[in-house]
Amino acid sequence: MQIIEVVYSPLCEATGAMIGKLRQWLEGTDVQIRLFSFDHCPQRLKSKFKKGENCFIDIFYCENRIDSVPLHCDRIYESLGIQASVKQKIDKEVMTFPAITSLQLNNAFRSGEISFHPINQENYMEEMTMCLCNYPFGNPPEQFHKECMAIKSQVFSEIWSREKTAGVYAKYKDSVIGLLEVMPREILRKYGYMTGTTGDDSTYLSIGCYEVGYGIPRIDMIDLLMQQLTEVFPLFSRKRIEGIGIYDWADGFNPYWVYEKYGFKEIEKLAENTVVMSKTIK
Repeated sequence: MQIIEVVYSPLCEATGAMIGKLRQWLEGTDVQIRLFSFDHCPQRLKSKFKKGENCFIDIFYCENRIDSVPLHCDRIYESLGIQASVKQKIDKEVMTFPAITSLQLNNAFRSGEISFHPINQENYMEEMTMCLCNYPFGNPPEQFHKECMAIKSQVFSEIWSREKTAGVYAKYKDSVIGLLEVMPREILRKYGYMTGTTGDDSTYLSIGCYEVGYGIPRIDMIDLLMQQLTEVFPLFSRKRIEGIGIYDWADGFNPYWVYEKYGFKEIEKLAENTVVMSKTIK
């Protein structure tokens, strides 16, 4: 019997699908999966995560990390010495949302075809559909959607006890095409995402998932989402907001430039190219 330990963050609903696929890949093998949400994982595993990195989903074998997001079946099999003949096949959903150009996106924004919505207790289930049905790196198979929603819903339930708003999302032609999630700092840190470490946690909001749907120009939508977030600052109760900026990653998950453009100031360095950017909103 071989044992792997899987550490995941419920901050990303797509991890529910990754867990489901991992179980299918290892069905019929002698591998036992021990599953830990980041907030419940042993310190010996938590210490494997560097200061300047987020936890999405990571697989450890004999306390060595053998794979991380996105998971690779071949890499896991090789690390565990599993023969390819027992691999499980899983169908992937096909992308359906058409790609649009920057010009088309900005024209749609100016004409009002794109709508922006504060994320709240009434619509957060709709906001989650982007990473299930319009995910830029491939939609999770539908068989895992229920588990994906359940994983992320537990996080939102904690947010609603502290804030009435959790960021903004964008819709175009009835599809969610972008989202910018904002949470109390302590919740983001609890579940394995990078946050600042200075100041009083109770006064800080932290930007978590900052994602753009499939086929949507990323830099343009990243800019529009931040622009719209500034419009809903009055809905938050906390006084400061922070985001993680990574240099030279303009269209990535943590773009430095957008924080600089909207008046965030660098206050802390987490890694060589990773900094905490902060702004007062009250």
